[in-house]
Amino acid sequence: MRIQLKNSLLSVLVLGLILHVLSAKAQNVDEIFSKHISAMGGEKYTGLKSVKIEATAQVMGMDLPSTTTIMQGRGLRSETTVQGMAIVQGIDGNSGWMINPMTGQTGAVALPEEQVKMSAGQLDLTGLYQYKEKGHTAEYVGEETLEGAAVYVVKVTMANGGIATHYISKDTYYILKSAVKVSVQGQDVEVKSSFSDFKQVDGVTFPFSSEIESPAMPGVMTMLVKSVQVNPSIDESIFAMPKN
Repeated sequence: MRIQLKNSLLSVLVLGLILHVLSAKAQNVDEIFSKHISAMGGEKYTGLKSVKIEATAQVMGMDLPSTTTIMQGRGLRSETTVQGMAIVQGIDGNSGWMINPMTGQTGAVALPEEQVKMSAGQLDLTGLYQYKEKGHTAEYVGEETLEGAAVYVVKVTMANGGIATHYISKDTYYILKSAVKVSVQGQDVEVKSSFSDFKQVDGVTFPFSSEIESPAMPGVMTMLVKSVQVNPSIDESIFAMPKN
């Protein structure tokens, strides 16, 4: 009887310890995210409705100017100039399209449903804010040192099935690096992005420099932001697929 009582008590203690650890991790994630959101601009960050970004992508020795316009949860349009030709991509709600004269296209072509689904995260300007309400889950992984900076490591499983691992500075609470894994045509693809040169625009913090590694690109692409417009007025018709 005493042995059974001891075993039962031990089980209760172990279960209590496990629940305490899980609760502490959950609180830790929420606390980290809360401080991250404050660092990004607090209410001004969570109140983002639209942005327009002028940038230059440096890849394979070329400078490729681009303009990206995003409306929160609604649509995206990006235009990139390559060798004098404009490559245009649009996301209009649950559908997407592209014009790519580099491949001989003369008009807009619909994007595959899977690609549109994986691009959905780009329509979310507020990132980790209200992540639970967005259908994401988060797990605290631990702490590391990233190029001399102490960081928290948090894994986020997104509603679309993608998995993002974020490296959040313990000092500034900015995301210094993200590694995002998605499934494309049955294969796992990982895109790694490093962020730096953080600046505030109208009270909202943006990384003005980023380096992106993807299996789809030969080498690292450097993205240098020239200007950011916060909450500009946008004509939603720019997201619609042009009629050929």
